Amino acid sequence: MDLTPLNKYMMKSVNDSEFQLIKQLIYHQTGIFLNDHKKTMVANRLRNRLNTLGFRSYKRYYDYVTKEPSGRHELSECINCLTTNETFFFRHNEQIEYLIEYLLPQLRNQNKPNQKIRIWSAGCSSGEEPYSIAISLDKKFNQKELDQIEIIASDINKTMIDHAKAGIYSPYALQQMPEYDQNKYFYQNSKNEQYHIIEKIKKRVHFYRHNILDTFHQGLFDVIICRNVFIYFDKKSKEMALQKILPHLRAKGFLIIGFAESLFDQKLHFMYIKPTIYRRLET
Repeated sequence: MDLTPLNKYMMKSVNDSEFQLIKQLIYHQTGIFLNDHKKTMVANRLRNRLNTLGFRSYKRYYDYVTKEPSGRHELSECINCLTTNETFFFRHNEQIEYLIEYLLPQLRNQNKPNQKIRIWSAGCSSGEEPYSIAISLDKKFNQKELDQIEIIASDINKTMIDHAKAGIYSPYALQQMPEYDQNKYFYQNSKNEQYHIIEKIKKRVHFYRHNILDTFHQGLFDVIICRNVFIYFDKKSKEMALQKILPHLRAKGFLIIGFAESLFDQKLHFMYIKPTIYRRLET
């Protein structure tokens, strides 16, 4: 390994050929399609990894993560760096409200007695989405009703999953929460401004590291929430992801996606309910 000291301020930018190599690597590993305008973002997010490892070029870094046995762990770090997205609690809360007020009652009516309603938050980042759902459920239902609802959450980024499991957030993440809810569902560490989610909510969500292009060994779900994931995929990888998701969604179950996404090319599998909300057709 080339461990010659580097001046991080002299680190050159990623060139076109290096970017193409990293672009194809991320696409192959995750299905995420990096447009050419993402080149600066790739360089910025990976620069610290190059400095830490002592590599002088992005090509050397690429060779390390793809060709050397010791680079296998670093591949995960690479994916973590390039799949980190900023989010906050109750983002696009109208979707969560629709889930609580309209979709869950339908599922209760169609499911067998005592059959749990299972919700999967796919691509959950650092956990704000599934915890927002858990808080909304807690505000709406009694304990007996809550015990009949299960929330599973997953993300490809191990750092984000570890963050979600810890349940510790900055004030920014709580920007859309009323002060009353902040005080009810979080407590602050006296040593800093971080907010800790209460154990009652934390234990309601089960987190897993998972690549959406792989099989998810967690059974069937009544609702799959996959918001702002497909926007990073091209048509081919989106189709691959849907082929992995579809077997996990019960017939007449619901799929919720982001506002910049649509499933109008999936009419054989889904019925359009309203913007971002689709129902799986019975087969």
